[in-house]
Amino acid sequence: MLFNSIPYLILFALTYLIYWNIPQKGRKPLLVVSSLIFYAYFSFPFLFHFLLVILVNYAFSEWMFRKKEKSENHNSVLYTIVVLNVLNLAFFKYFYFITDSLYSLTGYPSFKEIAGSWSIFLPLAISFYTFQIIAVQVDIHRGIIEKRMSTVDYFLFILFFPQLIAGPIMRSQDFLPQLDHPTIDQDRMKKGIFLIIGGLFKKVIIAENIAPIISPLYLDPAKYDSFSIFFSVLAFAIQVYCDFSGYTDMARGSANLLGYEIPENFQGPFFSQSFRELWSRWHITLSSWLRDYIYIPLGGSKGSIFRSNLNSFITMCLGGLWHGANWAFVLWGAYLGALIWIERSLYLHRGKKKFIPDTFPLAGIIRTIVIFIVFTFSGVFFRAAARGAESLNVAYEIFKGVLTLRNTGDTLSRVDELPTFIALGLMFNWFQYSPFVYEKLKPFQNILLPILSVVILLLLGIFGDGGQDFIYFQF
Repeated sequence: MLFNSIPYLILFALTYLIYWNIPQKGRKPLLVVSSLIFYAYFSFPFLFHFLLVILVNYAFSEWMFRKKEKSENHNSVLYTIVVLNVLNLAFFKYFYFITDSLYSLTGYPSFKEIAGSWSIFLPLAISFYTFQIIAVQVDIHRGIIEKRMSTVDYFLFILFFPQLIAGPIMRSQDFLPQLDHPTIDQDRMKKGIFLIIGGLFKKVIIAENIAPIISPLYLDPAKYDSFSIFFSVLAFAIQVYCDFSGYTDMARGSANLLGYEIPENFQGPFFSQSFRELWSRWHITLSSWLRDYIYIPLGGSKGSIFRSNLNSFITMCLGGLWHGANWAFVLWGAYLGALIWIERSLYLHRGKKKFIPDTFPLAGIIRTIVIFIVFTFSGVFFRAAARGAESLNVAYEIFKGVLTLRNTGDTLSRVDELPTFIALGLMFNWFQYSPFVYEKLKPFQNILLPILSVVILLLLGIFGDGGQDFIYFQF
């Protein structure tokens, strides 16, 4: 059930109308039921698996609370449930990756036979809800969650349908305090509708128009010229941004209309002037999760500079693996981890000075452009992963095509449209980076909302209903 689909519109409209016309005590159960319907629409059988995962985790949460109340050591309870969650994720997401890697390393045919004898399907949203559930267990252990949650609250926190499939990855402190006090007013309603309209535009008009233009490149990159490859690389970064931030906007807008605030996942990342700043603005809830639950437990920035950089590099590699069971995703994480390592080393070596001093003409603009372009090339690994076993060869051909500056070969059809879509994506990026536009337009909301609603409906009619899955649904 895509946000940009009729079934979601029907489900949300019915939920919304009932929700605000019943007492508060009935609202949370209603949201749980709506969330179950939302997930069951994708896969009814996997709904039972998902519910079992939540039930097991709820039982362990209660067990940990009882241990804490008796002042008993509860480390073993935490370790057990974290391992169980990781094993559940590993079985469904990494079984074939592990067996294929072992076969490649050892050549033993038994690994290939084992893989061939199983048919494993990936449960929807397993990566996102696994991280969210693990965070709950760790937060109980650390004392961040001090009070027991009711069964309904626990289930709703994990199942809440606006953010269920692709995040944002919520923390207990983000959502639990709001559960008993959803609030709605005109400003929140208008903000929610603005977010939904903006998210639809980013997803349907930008992301879904970039996708078919650049897709042929990843089937045979060796046949295209460097011009086509370069703009396709830039455009894919914009596609991912508009697709995922568009999803987040629609999730946040839906939550606003139900009286809740959920975290922002993007804050104008393409205007960052360092890679560390970029990762504080890109997929924020995942970045902060990796920091709090992997980087800091590894030692964080304590110890030597080398150890700190190594912890960061390992965290980024694991973050890459979280995205998908393919070595291309690991290399994507390694590429980004290496950039942060290099940047931090240069930063410290130069006495905490920027790599392009502010005294240099247009220094800020140059830094932003360099960071943007270098970051977009990480997307080569990300997009090539869709080719499975051929992913690394595809990535190699794309890097080779750009670096050799070849002007021979085919020019990608409709490549001349990509600069327009890139500019539109950067425009929305600027809207997030600076609140200036929203604040200036706020007094005119009553005029703009109906106009923008009609415009987006007309554009949906022209460009289609946006039936493609969101990119992050595969994770």
